[in-house]
Amino acid sequence: MTKLPFIIPEQDLNLKMGTLLTILDCLSFTKRKKPILTLDKISIYDFLVKHPFVLHEMTKLDQSVPYFLLKEYEKGSVQTKFINKKNLFDYSSTRKTLQILLVYQFVDILTEKNEIYYVITENGKEFIGEIDTDYLLRIRELCDVIAPITSIAPSKIKLLINPILGV
Repeated sequence: MTKLPFIIPEQDLNLKMGTLLTILDCLSFTKRKKPILTLDKISIYDFLVKHPFVLHEMTKLDQSVPYFLLKEYEKGSVQTKFINKKNLFDYSSTRKTLQILLVYQFVDILTEKNEIYYVITENGKEFIGEIDTDYLLRIRELCDVIAPITSIAPSKIKLLINPILGV
């Protein structure tokens, strides 16, 4: 009997890289071109785009989160009922993916006021611009929903998320 490989999409490196690059492409800077993406913000935004149901529930708790419609496949799935909370608190996977993106020179690090920010490079913009999938287009849409809350501190965003997760 041969064993078939079981692939968990959330753990696929290419998917992780595409998701993070899309987040970095959409949210690296404020309108005034100030970098805003720290490791904890990237991890939180990554969590929210992977779990749009949580982001949707946040629209009910905070008026600064714009309302949006969930896609049919984002409602009532196993993933919405049993959310893996680990990625919200454990940044190791995000850190490893960012290191790979740094090696490929898709991401750069900026430091300001003793804070480390991750920003997308021109190589990263060019690379992610060539990828056209429905999944990454949806990530872009969700990043547009997240954009108005980028000024909110990560700790406050987690406070909004915790009741949704039952933490």
